[in-house]
Amino acid sequence: MNKRLFLSVVFIGTLVGVSPLLARASRAATNLRAEIRVAAIHAGLALEMHALPLTHLHLHHVINCLVGRHGRQFDPRAGNPCHGLGEGAIPDSRMSPPTVRMALHDALDDALAGEQAKTLVRAHHMAFAARENLLRATQALPHHH
Repeated sequence: MNKRLFLSVVFIGTLVGVSPLLARASRAATNLRAEIRVAAIHAGLALEMHALPLTHLHLHHVINCLVGRHGRQFDPRAGNPCHGLGEGAIPDSRMSPPTVRMALHDALDDALAGEQAKTLVRAHHMAFAARENLLRATQALPHHH
């Protein structure tokens, strides 16, 4: 076998072996983007609510999307609008840049604080902060074309 043919076979063999990994990584990035988008939508919904319990509910949707069903703060009673999208934005961000992970953790801290807020003004303030951090996470995600 000549050298060029051998290298072509090795290259194709490598692609065949790597392609499932690339496909999985691409799906994970897509899932992460979707999880962050849904969490941001619910942070926005929390901002629009005029009753504290409804604001708290949407903030817990943010929390559930961020931590995933295996997360310590996950509460199935609140509902999970990210069901089927992945394992949670934070667990799915393992391979993302540190700025993405930091923004997601900041959004989680904001949502947790907002869920504990005793006033609508404070809960809305934390929902706004969570949404801003989710936007920051999205902007820090690598762009896949």
